[in-house]
Amino acid sequence: MKPVAVVGSAVILTAGAVVAFVMLTGGDCAGAPVYRSAQACIAGGIDAARCEALMGEADRRLLQSGPVFDMRQQCEDRYLSCQPATGSTGFVPRASGFCLRPGPPEVVVPVFGRG
Repeated sequence: MKPVAVVGSAVILTAGAVVAFVMLTGGDCAGAPVYRSAQACIAGGIDAARCEALMGEADRRLLQSGPVFDMRQQCEDRYLSCQPATGSTGFVPRASGFCLRPGPPEVVVPVFGRG
């Protein structure tokens, strides 16, 4: 396989993964309550330490597989707040909240809105 074809395939697969992430988990809470902050989570009856940990987990999930932009400004033009991506060069949105999709296992779903 030619190097150009390999790179092209990798780009297409990465784009597909990002689209799948957004469609399947990037805010799809399936009726579960959305907590827009740790304080809202606490008001919802969840322990304060767990709420902080859940908000952190939402940010970590976006770091690893959120929509990636080359420059911070590109990201911030679309989202409220951005952070450096993990595993790739660029920036991803910060979670503006989260929900807990019931399970087993229970899944933290990051919610990130447009600016």
